[in-house]
Amino acid sequence: MLISFTVSVSFADSNYGDMQSIVNFLAANKDKEPGISYVATAGDLKGVLLPTSYYSTAEYWGEYVCNISGNNCTVTDQYNPSDYTLVPIDGSPGAELQTERVNVDSGSNIYDAAVWQLALTVAGTKGLKGPDNNSLFEVANNQNLFLRLGHNGDASKPPISGEDRGVTTPEGVFEYNGEPITNPDHAYYFRMVARDWLSTDPFINTNYSKYITAKKLPVDNPLYKKGKITWTDWKPITGENSWAFLIGPLQSAYLQSIQSGDQGYVPFNSLPVQNAIKVLYAFSRMQSEIGGVYYSVKGSLSNYGQELVDPYTVSTENNASLLSGLLILKNILTKGNSKDSKKYLNVIDVMINGGVMPNQKMTEGLLNYFKKYAWDAKSGDFYQSGFANKPGKEKWHSVPEPKAVDAITWTVTVLGQPLIDSWYGFGASYDIWNKMKLWGGYYDDIGKLWGVGYSSQDGNKTGIHSKNGIMSAEWTAGAINMLKVLISQYGLQEENHPVVKKYVANLKADLQSMEEHISSLRVTQYSSIRQFDSVRPKNYDDLVSLGKNQQAYLYANKRYFIPFGWYANPLPSNASTSWALLMNYSFNPFTLGGGFKPNF
Repeated sequence: MLISFTVSVSFADSNYGDMQSIVNFLAANKDKEPGISYVATAGDLKGVLLPTSYYSTAEYWGEYVCNISGNNCTVTDQYNPSDYTLVPIDGSPGAELQTERVNVDSGSNIYDAAVWQLALTVAGTKGLKGPDNNSLFEVANNQNLFLRLGHNGDASKPPISGEDRGVTTPEGVFEYNGEPITNPDHAYYFRMVARDWLSTDPFINTNYSKYITAKKLPVDNPLYKKGKITWTDWKPITGENSWAFLIGPLQSAYLQSIQSGDQGYVPFNSLPVQNAIKVLYAFSRMQSEIGGVYYSVKGSLSNYGQELVDPYTVSTENNASLLSGLLILKNILTKGNSKDSKKYLNVIDVMINGGVMPNQKMTEGLLNYFKKYAWDAKSGDFYQSGFANKPGKEKWHSVPEPKAVDAITWTVTVLGQPLIDSWYGFGASYDIWNKMKLWGGYYDDIGKLWGVGYSSQDGNKTGIHSKNGIMSAEWTAGAINMLKVLISQYGLQEENHPVVKKYVANLKADLQSMEEHISSLRVTQYSSIRQFDSVRPKNYDDLVSLGKNQQAYLYANKRYFIPFGWYANPLPSNASTSWALLMNYSFNPFTLGGGFKPNF
């Protein structure tokens, strides 16, 4: 049985490419050919195919990034026998570049993994198979086991269950809104995990290893050598965990249930449901009194450098992901009708609508956070973040700049047009999009909308611009999804609001334009797009290429430091490619079953 996803209106076929070629890339073993995935070797994960976040090459980093003006890839790594780490020494000029390329080349962001899991499941419902003719459902379900075991896919030392979970240390690092969590099953997963704690620099055993010096290596352990460094990214983040435990696995389980004839029934004792309800413990502890759930646990580092994240930070985009995930979990538990579900449904109700939290304080709930605090009345859209209930401060302090594209596209998608327009006036959702595309849209020289970037500080402009703007395939797909939501939901109200006809026509025009031009970030087209000539790495096809019968989407059109603390690179991206597959099939990941009807 092939699943047809329920939508309010039909959308024209789009040119996202051959879906089997995309699946071939997503499920390819990157140790043998270009691809995103790898075959794990550690513990009970041995032989299991798992995803990473990007496909990169030593040539991309060595020929391009190392030769960008101002960059110096020279790095000295030193072994520390007191904690067994091998990391760049202080002041080493290429330290941050080495950390970046190791994270990009071998790291797996658990959000990316969740989108990968869902994309492969959706492809499986359409009758597609893996490159080895294997079941995409089986491949997608590997991620559930990975989350349950809580350790890296590869291991230079025996794996320890739960070692990739952010449990509270005896020193109080990784406290959850003042409360310790010592059971790994209840704690957040680290947002980015390594294949192996002792990670591999892509420069190892290449000519570019000339940039690396390794000092004081242990003579009794040959695993430590030039080109190896120990993992440094330990960040338990709310948004990534919302996707990893709620959106990706629960949507996948639901779709597989429909495919098998079980009509969407997912057993309470199934692995994805059990993983989800256990981490619900952490989500509920992280909620603030004003309703927003905190971005990260105490002691987490920021996205760039060694500065700690303020534990009172609230991210609007993270809360949109969590709200979506809670609604999906609520629907699955309700449909399952297990007597054991009641207490979890009560927790979800408090988190969404307000009530008494586990710490016995009152919360206003997620919906009130969005309505009363996340809304920027001055600009008529949503704040990217703020600080909630910080001791000695006002209960909410918003951060007006920079604005974030996904804080708007995802929030509008999850809340939906009927709810937003009931709060702020009919047409508010439409106006949010039109305002955002003025600063977030990416345009060509004749003013045609191609997609979106990341923030209000990207330098993107309407009309003619310098070609120095930034376009993201992943975030453009998120904007496409939002427009499909608005077109569907406004379309239901045309009889009562004559202006809807104009809204829908304009939204469809923007949708068509972005769906036409997102293909410019397909690997096979990127080098021929004149719009990118001034920002594309020279001889790009010599730096990055795919295998036969593969297709993928780049993360962005150029290398660019995003204001939120990480570099975008024009590299084949798991998230971009997986999102493109979802949009090809008009599957909305934020609503159970993938439709575009409103959640509220």
